[in-house]
Amino acid sequence: MDGVFKGNYKKGGIGGIFRDKSGNCILGYKMPACGYTSTYMELPALKSGLQIAKHHNFLSLEFETNATEIPQLLSYNNYSLYSNLVNECKLLLKELENPLIRHNFREGNRLAHVLAMEGDKQPSSTPLSAIFHPPDIFWNLIYRMTKLEHLLLD
Repeated sequence: MDGVFKGNYKKGGIGGIFRDKSGNCILGYKMPACGYTSTYMELPALKSGLQIAKHHNFLSLEFETNATEIPQLLSYNNYSLYSNLVNECKLLLKELENPLIRHNFREGNRLAHVLAMEGDKQPSSTPLSAIFHPPDIFWNLIYRMTKLEHLLLD
């Protein structure tokens, strides 16, 4: 999951990808969003992902974010600027049997980032879009990433 943020306009987008244990994309999501910081934008992306996981009864989950602050915010009971969203995410995490939330470098989060950028391009009134088949914009990126993964593994 990922959030993108354009600081001058407080506008951005959120997006995420669900994959099976083999790494195949099974569902994506995107939506425009507003926020005040890049860290804040990651939280609605996580919350939306958690809501989708709950709705589709996805089990054995792991969530990855390129924002190192998110796992920290969820681990401590600090009352920050983000406390409402953090508490909503914590409740959803508990309902989903506390899946792992871990940091992933930006390079490993490219597909979610592309969806978040697509969400940013939508009018602000656009609701969350679930994507069951990767859109055309993904095919080239998926091909390049798969080719790179094979080079690294060989």
